[in-house]
Amino acid sequence: MPPSPLPLPLRSLLLLTFALGACDVGSVLPEGGVDGSGPGVDGATGGDGGADGPSVTCEPAATNLPNGEHRPGEACLGCHNGNGAPRFTVAGTVYASAQGGAAVPGATIVVTDAGGVVTRLVTASNGNFYSNRTFAFPVQVSASKCPDTRPMIGAVASTGGDCNTCHQAATSGRIYLP
Repeated sequence: MPPSPLPLPLRSLLLLTFALGACDVGSVLPEGGVDGSGPGVDGATGGDGGADGPSVTCEPAATNLPNGEHRPGEACLGCHNGNGAPRFTVAGTVYASAQGGAAVPGATIVVTDAGGVVTRLVTASNGNFYSNRTFAFPVQVSASKCPDTRPMIGAVASTGGDCNTCHQAATSGRIYLP
């Protein structure tokens, strides 16, 4: 008797893992104007997640949303590189499906850097999240809004955190929470 096929969510997750393994997401940029208490950031703490990555517990929906400004789904660090627009080090957009569609406001993106420092970013009404904190790459990332949590299986490489560069509907799929 042949083994039963993997469930669709698990197959999708495995394919996404392989696709992201080859992804280069830009360059690490120095810290800019957001200090961890400004828009898009819900603070940072040490030791919550550690070397094994971010916590995968469910994060409740945020109600105090940051300003997402514009251009959801585009490569954020293309403009937000300190040459006119504020400098970001990690930025992206969360959608309701891997193909895109509706934005997911009030989700929490948990970034755990190589030093174990945890930063929580809240998505704006257009699904955008961003930070200009200096992160020790590689970083582990998860997206959460109860009842869903989706950890990224692989670490984001030392070359940056321009999430929308890799997370395209036509290739590896958007960052999403069902």
